[in-house]
Amino acid sequence: MSAYAIRYVDRAAQRKAALNVPQAASLESLEKRLSLNPFGPPAISNRDNSWSAAFTGGFITYVVSNRHVVINVIDLVAV
Repeated sequence: MSAYAIRYVDRAAQRKAALNVPQAASLESLEKRLSLNPFGPPAISNRDNSWSAAFTGGFITYVVSNRHVVINVIDLVAV
């Protein structure tokens, strides 16, 4: 199985760029896990065709295109 590519919408990309170093490292680790299986742990189904997954200090919400093997991050929240 191919690894999924991950793309960020503009707002989520801006929030990603503003993360501090520990949060960015945690998100990078999460991205590696999700690219191999966007539906497995730590992903949680939102029951509306979107998924969420947490990283240290935040979480992302995303949708998956199996046809294009892409994860589209539609929101990123840092806390």
